[in-house]
Formats: sequence, structure tokens, C-alpha cells
Amino acid sequence: MEGFLSVPPWFAAHCPRRSAEIGGGWALLVKRPVYSTPLANRKVGIDTLIKLALVGLGSMGANHLRVAQANPRCALAKVVDVNPQAARAAAGDVEVSTTVDELADVDAAIIASSTASHFELASALLRRRIPLLVEKPLATTAAEVAALVQLSEEFQTPLMCGFVERFNPVVVTSKGLITDELLHVRTQRQSPPPGRSSSNALWDLLIHDLDLVLSYFPGAPCRSLAAVSAPEGNVAGIEAVEASFEIQGAIVNSTCSRQWQRKVRAVQLATRTTLLELDLLRQTLTTYRNISQEQVSEGALIYRAATTVDVPFVRHSGEPLRLQLDHFLDLVEGNDDAAAERATILPPHELAESIEALCA
Repeated sequence: MEGFLSVPPWFAAHCPRRSAEIGGGWALLVKRPVYSTPLANRKVGIDTLIKLALVGLGSMGANHLRVAQANPRCALAKVVDVNPQAARAAAGDVEVSTTVDELADVDAAIIASSTASHFELASALLRRRIPLLVEKPLATTAAEVAALVQLSEEFQTPLMCGFVERFNPVVVTSKGLITDELLHVRTQRQSPPPGRSSSNALWDLLIHDLDLVLSYFPGAPCRSLAAVSAPEGNVAGIEAVEASFEIQGAIVNSTCSRQWQRKVRAVQLATRTTLLELDLLRQTLTTYRNISQEQVSEGALIYRAATTVDVPFVRHSGEPLRLQLDHFLDLVEGNDDAAAERATILPPHELAESIEALCA
């Protein structure tokens, strides 16, 4: 829609004074699409930082803390963690609590606690119309993910999953370079053994690549799924997985492991004319186009190929985690489509659960 804004129920509940001012006769004309989401009015001149809460201050939570404190669009208002002493040491002068019950005066929240806690925490906060960015996986089962997505829709409150690779500049750049139908996709995501993890390698690593693959084929179903996993390496279960499936005529092979000796994040995308190689860690992109190939005899039989190698310019507009937070803030403010974002959450979780079932 474009034109006059009404006051969303979420904003009225959290900011009654400003809601009364706006509802009392301010005509708000906007020049860009406005989505019916919490804080949709901020873009039209209410100069207030988004008050953000961070739930969970483990290894990933510490990264969210750093990025949130550096973002000029929000103010980190509260940190929730089961270890308040450690949280206070890390968060400085930010208010610390041990329960989300005290988050009544925040505009949005990031959940970076253990995966097992996501569903209960997210359910409670969505019912209070608090927009959420939840670290992946969103919950422990696809059924729980579906329930959270439904709650988000029911309460018209933005919900986003922390699929940070969506904001990797080489991924964004690659999508502008694909001009032919994709025939083959390979993803590789490997790491040394983690010190501690509450999720197995499939939910910790592979789900990122499943989400990326699906983003190249929006809305397309997966077929002919096959998967194999390595024996359990620790209490988290699966430590290495190889999965393959067909989607929109393309063959996909995805592998992950937490038993590797170096960190690898790589994607290959093949069309009939071009091979794109993405290094997600170094954020580099290379394209290959075969020109000719032949066998020649120069004292011995030689295979000779001529291939054009290009290294496209990748615009680095910021750290992916920071770009992810900016997108979340856009959802909170109503500058982006919360319904479209919501629709992308469940499919990678369903695919991951189907792969896990084949590995059981």
C-alpha cells in the first residue's frame, strides 16, 4: 500500500501516548510501500531509536551484542541471560535480567539462546507482539517452526530467522550473474569440532546451505531426496551429512561436517554456459566459461582446454550480521514485507528435518 498510515495494534499497545497523538489526527503521507507491521510509523518522522533486547549471551549472542551496540538505528535496552554476572561483564551498562517477563518496554528482540529454548521464548514474545529475530534453527522441529510462523501471522508481528548467509555479498552478487537455468549446485560447509553445541551438524551447519539453495529456486519443491550421515560423534548426534536432491530440474549436492581440520564455506553453481564458484568465508566470486577443448598430439596425447576466468567485483556493503540486523530493523519499522520474510522460514527447516529422518 502507499498513502496514509493507520496506527498498528502493536504500536498502540506499547506506545499509548504516541498512538493517541497519531490517531488524534496526524495525516501521515508516505512515498514508499508501508507494510502493516509494528513501528510502521517510525519512518515518517518519529525520531526514536528502536529499543532492542538480546536474549542469550553465548558465543553467537556475543556477536549480536557487538553488532547491535554499533548500529545507529537501535539502542540495546536489555540483555537476558541465565548467567547475569557474565552478562553484566559483557554488556557493560546495559540492563540485565534473567527472564523475558521483564521485556515489556522493548520494541524488538533477538533470541540467541540455546535452540531448545527458542520455541518457548519466541511463543511468549510473539504473543506480546514483540518482533523477533531468532537464531537458526528457529526451533527443534518443523512443527514448532510452523507454529511460530502461524503465531507471527496471527499477531501480525515480524518474525525472522538468522540465516545470515542470505546477506553475504557474494551470494547477493551471484544472483545477478545467473542468466541461464541452473543445472547443478554443490555446497560445502565444514568446520573443526566445536567446543560446545546443542545442535547436530545438520541443524548447525547444513541448514544454512539448504536455505541458500532454496533461495535460488524460490517456491520450487524438492524431489528424489537422499542422504547419508557419519556415526554419532558426540551427544549432539550427527557430525557429518551428505545430501542430494533435485529441484526445478537441477541436481543439488550438499555436504557438511564438524570433523574437518579447517573451516570451509563454498558454493558452486553450474549453468549450461557458466560455472560460478563462491567462497563465502573470503567473500570472493569466480566465474568460468569453457571456450574450447581438444586432444592434441605433441609427443604425447594431451587434453587441452581454453576457459575464460573472470573475477567479478563484489560490493562489500558491510558485515553480513550487520546487514541482517538492518533488514530486521526494516521489518520492525514496516519498511520491508514481514509476510514475505515469514514465508521463507519454514521450507529450509522442513527440508532439514526430511534429511535428518533419512539419516536416522
